[in-house]
Amino acid sequence: MKNEMPSFEELIPEEENIEKEGEPLKTAREQADDYLENFEFVKEEEIIRINPENPKSEMPVFFSPGWGVTETSKSIMEAIGDEGRKVISTFFTREEKIVNNGEKEDIPIAELQKALAIIETIEKSGVDKVDAIGHSEGGLNLVIAASLYPEKFRNIVLIAPAGMMKNDSYLNLVKRFTIDETFEEVKKSDKININSFYSYLKDVFRHVLKNPILSNKEIKAMTQMDIFEMTKQLKEKGVGVGLVCGAYDKVFPIEEVIKNADRNNIDCFLPTKGHHGSAVFDKEYITLAENLLDNMARKKE
Repeated sequence: MKNEMPSFEELIPEEENIEKEGEPLKTAREQADDYLENFEFVKEEEIIRINPENPKSEMPVFFSPGWGVTETSKSIMEAIGDEGRKVISTFFTREEKIVNNGEKEDIPIAELQKALAIIETIEKSGVDKVDAIGHSEGGLNLVIAASLYPEKFRNIVLIAPAGMMKNDSYLNLVKRFTIDETFEEVKKSDKININSFYSYLKDVFRHVLKNPILSNKEIKAMTQMDIFEMTKQLKEKGVGVGLVCGAYDKVFPIEEVIKNADRNNIDCFLPTKGHHGSAVFDKEYITLAENLLDNMARKKE
C-alpha cells in the first residue's frame, strides 16, 4: 500500500491565518515559534563549533548529520573546517520533546523537533545566517528548518537526502539501508577504514536502542515526505539548493532521484561515484559539497 503524501501548503508562513470555527489556525511558522519558546531542543554544551585559524568566510556552515550518526560525523565537520569554513552543529536528542495532542501536523513531529534543534543551534551560536550541508535524514531536517526559517539560510547542499523518492515503502527503506547499503560498504571495505565503518554501525544501533519508538516514527516520516516540493518553495524564497548523489547509492537510488529532481526544485545537481555512506567515510565527498557551497555563494555576489 502506498503512503499518502502530506500537504505542505502551510509549510511556508502565510500572511493571513485560516479561520476554523471562529478561531484562527496558527501557521507552521507560528507553531514553530511557540515550540522554540516553550521547549529547549539543544543545550549550550551540546553545540559543536569548529573555528579555523584563518576562515575564508565569516558565514559558518551548519552541518546536519544523517540518521543515527553521531561520533563518526565529527570527521565530516573537521573536513569542512579543513576547507577553511567555520562549522556549527549538534547531535539530535533521542527524547520526544514535543507531545502531539492528536492534532494533524503538516510536518511529522519526529522531524520537526530536529529541524527546530537546527534553528536553536544557529540562534544560540549568535549568527544571523548560515550556509548548510545535510546528509541523508539530516538533509531532510535541514530543508524543513529552512522552509520554516528561510531568512536564516543562504545556500544549502543536500547529500543523498531522505524524502527524494515519492511513495516510498517503510519496509523497502529499512531493507535498502540495513542490507543493500551495508553489503555495498562491506564489499569495498578494502577502500575504506573498516574500523570507521564499524563505529558508524555502532552509532546507528545506539541511536535506535535509545528510543525505538522515536526511531520508528523517523523512518516512517522519511518515507512520507516530499523533499522536492519543499526545495521548490525554498528556491522561490531565494535559498540556493544544491544536490549531491552517489551513482551507487542503494538507499536512495540515483535512477529514482533523477525522476523527481529538476530545475524547478534544485539549482545544482552533482552525481558522483559514491555510495550512500560516502559522506561519512570519504573526505573528498565532503570537500565536493563545500566547494559547491562556495560556487553557489559566488553566483549570488
